Amino acid sequence: MRLKQYPLDVQSVGSDTYIAMSKGHHDLETFMAAAVKECPGWFLGGPQHKWCKTVPDRSGEFAHRYVFVEEGTPGAWPATYCWEFGEDYKRYNGEVGT
Repeated sequence: MRLKQYPLDVQSVGSDTYIAMSKGHHDLETFMAAAVKECPGWFLGGPQHKWCKTVPDRSGEFAHRYVFVEEGTPGAWPATYCWEFGEDYKRYNGEVGT
């Protein structure tokens, strides 16, 4: 089975924490370069490939939420994901030192 190809399109998906995500499993280094450019000053790191499902937000705060699920879950789609102060955030954001 061939996965659907998604264009790299970095979006902010966090509320209390800065989180950036794009549909599709993208090269992690390419994704991080785009995420840091799109969201400067967010100290993003920890890029990962995940499987997500879009679900309604019952709280009414948002139109929907993204939930991490297992590959093969009905309605799941591939995502590349990172968050503020994730692993190696200093390297991805060009910081040196402590």
